[in-house]
Amino acid sequence: MTIGVCGPVDLKMLNWDHSEADIPHGHAVPLTTYFVNGLLKRGYKVIVYTNSTEIEEPLVLKTEQVTVCVGRQKPQPGRRFFQYEVKELQQLIKENPCDFISAFWSYEYAWAALRSGIPTVVSLHDVALQILLQHKDMFRLVRWAINYIVVTKAKHLIANSSYTYNMLDRGTRKKTRIINNFFTSEMEEILPPPSRKGNYITSVAMGFSHRKNIETALQAFAIVRKQHPELEYHLLGADMEPGGLAQQYARQHNLEKGVKFIGLQPYNTVLETIANAKLLLHTAREESFGMVLLEAMVAKTPVIGGNSSGYIPTLLDNGNAGLLCNINSPQAVAQCVLKLVEDEQLGQQLVETAYSFAHNNYSEDVVIQQHLACYADILGKPIHAITPPAAATKPHPVKL
Repeated sequence: MTIGVCGPVDLKMLNWDHSEADIPHGHAVPLTTYFVNGLLKRGYKVIVYTNSTEIEEPLVLKTEQVTVCVGRQKPQPGRRFFQYEVKELQQLIKENPCDFISAFWSYEYAWAALRSGIPTVVSLHDVALQILLQHKDMFRLVRWAINYIVVTKAKHLIANSSYTYNMLDRGTRKKTRIINNFFTSEMEEILPPPSRKGNYITSVAMGFSHRKNIETALQAFAIVRKQHPELEYHLLGADMEPGGLAQQYARQHNLEKGVKFIGLQPYNTVLETIANAKLLLHTAREESFGMVLLEAMVAKTPVIGGNSSGYIPTLLDNGNAGLLCNINSPQAVAQCVLKLVEDEQLGQQLVETAYSFAHNNYSEDVVIQQHLACYADILGKPIHAITPPAAATKPHPVKL
């Protein structure tokens, strides 16, 4: 049984025996990458279908257990409705077929997988309409249109949370099952040893936008700093770099004091920053899941999220695993930050609850087994792994 994974993959983070010099940069998406690694760890043969902006010709790299097919990605794909990328991926799938495809995100990767004719399940990791409503531009309109095509054509869907599932129409929900996102078992090996928390709070956001709502976080921190002038705020992610959109906004509104604009960083650096922070502040107005909060929960860092921000209240166990507040109010956000900064006992209570909640509901073992059971159900037969590497735990075939 060979499982295909079609989606954005960080090729440098894959656990495979291949010379790094031959590997182009793919996409900084840990979730899909760790999913592939999880399958490999359990002894499954995998074919990865992804793409890169760094190659001039399609590339196929093979080891005994994994084949990586890399298509070309051109600039400004939205202007071409992602047709170049879809056709390139579709051709790679045709030339390197598998038995079953798990396609991540309901966009170009899923579109290519569905066109291949191979049995496919599409994982929904965001709500395209909600993103369009909060980012009213042509690129998101194109993404929404592709999502509509994919969701309509797909026979089998996976929603990454109950929130994502509930945002679907009744007919679509009938062909959808809920399988949550997960944290990798390798994550706790990557995390730095427990130590005293640094004198800063942090946020990680991919974009300075209405949806991510970093402007409210900056306003809240200015309020907090009046009482704790020694405290810093570290901002990581796209548009959070020095001179980026977040700093431009902060400068225009006199909100720069105590803020470090760090920008995009390697995954391990992001984890270390989260682990050493006093708290993770997440002011996004809408999240289909909230991976960065889950990572903070595993890293034993207290978290603050929105009480109406999509799946966030569920992920934080309705306030038992993190503080929930009105993230549209700088005063409400500041009050939550002050509460955690000034009450270490409350923070410790939250992190202990959060850590247990994360392990019981969002661990790699729990979630990958659910995916494999879903594939077996779709195919109507058990899924068997190949003989695993000596270092891997002996897997069991997935039962129907």
